[in-house]
Amino acid sequence: MKFKTKMTTLAITFTMLAQSVWAQRPNEIQHIKFGDENWEEMAPKLQRKYVYGEKGMLALFKMDKGAKVPLHHHSNEQTSYITKGSVKVTMQGKDYTVKAGEVLIIPANIPHEFECLEDGTLDIDFFAPPRTDWINGTANYFAKSTTVESQLETIAAMDIRPGDVAVSASGRVFATIHPLGSQKMQLVEIVNGKAVAYPDESFQKNNQPATDAKFDAMLGLIFDKKGRLWVTDMGLELGKTRLWCLDIKTNKVIEKIELPGSIAPKGSFLQDVVIDEKNNWAYLADIANPGIIAINLKTKNARRFGGHTALLAEDKDMVIDGKVINFGGKPARVAIDPITLSSDRETLFFGAMNGTSWYKVPANLFRENKDDNTIGQAITVAGKKPFSDGATTDAMGNHYFTNLQEHAITKLATNGTLTNIAIDYTLLLWPDNAYLGPDNWMYISANQLNTTPAFTGSTDQGKAPYYIYRFKLK
Repeated sequence: MKFKTKMTTLAITFTMLAQSVWAQRPNEIQHIKFGDENWEEMAPKLQRKYVYGEKGMLALFKMDKGAKVPLHHHSNEQTSYITKGSVKVTMQGKDYTVKAGEVLIIPANIPHEFECLEDGTLDIDFFAPPRTDWINGTANYFAKSTTVESQLETIAAMDIRPGDVAVSASGRVFATIHPLGSQKMQLVEIVNGKAVAYPDESFQKNNQPATDAKFDAMLGLIFDKKGRLWVTDMGLELGKTRLWCLDIKTNKVIEKIELPGSIAPKGSFLQDVVIDEKNNWAYLADIANPGIIAINLKTKNARRFGGHTALLAEDKDMVIDGKVINFGGKPARVAIDPITLSSDRETLFFGAMNGTSWYKVPANLFRENKDDNTIGQAITVAGKKPFSDGATTDAMGNHYFTNLQEHAITKLATNGTLTNIAIDYTLLLWPDNAYLGPDNWMYISANQLNTTPAFTGSTDQGKAPYYIYRFKLK
């Protein structure tokens, strides 16, 4: 049974605060008595005022010891000049103490947080371009628990970690069970809030050795436009990658494609999958040996595209709640992970988990079996993204990412702006994937994946329950 999560919608969007700011005319000469402007109370011990033109914004912050600006990021370059007092800025797992007379320049899209170290601190910030989230009242990072679109609802509270979630056109909810967690069940349907083995118990590994007849390590999960359910089986124990297809009307397996070892050798980690039912192709992302696997679903022939820098992780730390996240015993550098297709199936989108760029490439280049060099030259940047484990693309070309560092769902709009549309620091603990279901419901799995032994290097530090949520997009 679905129930609304009790969460305080504390979003401070600054809509009312912005009304106190001088009426701005960005394209005109402006002569403003800045000292006469009213201070805006943003949070305890923290006040702000700002002015802006067409290309830049000037802000003045007045704060006392203990004032904090929570972890957030924006597409604007920020130059901070401390004229009095001092602050501590945390970025990429490193603390920067900035004292009076010192300047800190923060590049675009770098998550950062501020803490004031002295009473009476004055900070002059310059943003380029202007902060539209301040101007239009959509900034929400002062909320510890908020959804901009609507309230979260809990679909399932589970004692095992969900991997990906997918929802049928009729509203049936399915989930893989993350292989870095439980080895009991691999694929489930959520029925009345409970995880039920799908299509039945006979396909589940149930903590037994992997076999050809059973599921092994399921993760990527998606419905195509014909209503078929596709799921990747990474074969972490069996040593071979398989792509399964199920008919949820009959609850039967209708396809099982095994990839040859030359394309997906043992040790591959083919996580996300997208299906082009129009042209009969499938595309999978391999994070272990960074690449894209393209499968002709008619002939079952497959090819691998690799060796391109767009497939690789950026050399930036993943920081969650102030802690650098490790993977495999060292700071995480996870390569291509989320992968999506445009609604017309002609553009493939992808990006690294540890990456801030979202790339695109024409899908027909794979269908026409173009060489890697031709495909590589056609890759371009589609926009910016947060560090993310999952993504989905809607029919209008907007992209939605799970935002690991900010406990959020982030939207990349068609105009190139990034906006957090859901934030919850207590519930969205490692939002693994986002899935756009019927009637504009966005589904999210939250599984605390960074607490598994693969990340901690020791014991499992997760605390059940693990969740599947949803919220309604406007």
